[in-house]
Amino acid sequence: MLDMRRARRRGAILFDLYETLLPDRPQEQRDEVSRRMAAALGVPPEPFAALFRGTTSARMRGEFGTLAETIRTLAYRLGGEPTEQAVRFAEVTRLRFCRELLWPPAGTLAVLDRLRALGHPLGLVSNCSTETVTLWRGQPLASRFDVAAFSCLLGAVKPDPVIFLKVCGDLGVAPEDCVFVGDGWGGELNAAAALGMRVIRTVEYADGDPGWTGETVRRLGDLPGLLAA
Repeated sequence: MLDMRRARRRGAILFDLYETLLPDRPQEQRDEVSRRMAAALGVPPEPFAALFRGTTSARMRGEFGTLAETIRTLAYRLGGEPTEQAVRFAEVTRLRFCRELLWPPAGTLAVLDRLRALGHPLGLVSNCSTETVTLWRGQPLASRFDVAAFSCLLGAVKPDPVIFLKVCGDLGVAPEDCVFVGDGWGGELNAAAALGMRVIRTVEYADGDPGWTGETVRRLGDLPGLLAA
């Protein structure tokens, strides 16, 4: 359970997940996973890969339900009528890819452990589809965070302030007492700043907001030093 005295003693730090704490995979690799799913479902591989890619925002808002429901819905759109076994095979294919994606670099864990040792409550603010939620508790990152908010559960994606405010509320802190760290994709940096947060961009894995003129760290490992300065 979060120690609220600790939350008041040290400022809370909110993190984006993908491309901030974890490197992503090239789009071609993602599409190849979709093509393997399509082969199991009996639908055309390239159209399915394009459809899966094109519904990213909707999947991040949780519009299709569970992963199995999502797969079935997208297959139907392409004229497929997959069996339960086919859907399950496609689901496992996708989850295997996402499990590897969620495994963090050792340096990421070291940074989070350092910040926790310094007394900072940590919150996760992630735009993600349901696969991330399914796998989250079994990943090393989960135990490093006091609270986590996932867009697919809230029906709201960054830069919507709802997802930021959910984490602040769960931590019991005001936005102006928080730091947000992210690569900047989708306008998340400006959204956090508008709520009064101190915002730090990280470009170790991606630069989602090249126009950002505020604080930036080139390596996540530089974050504890910047916060202590």
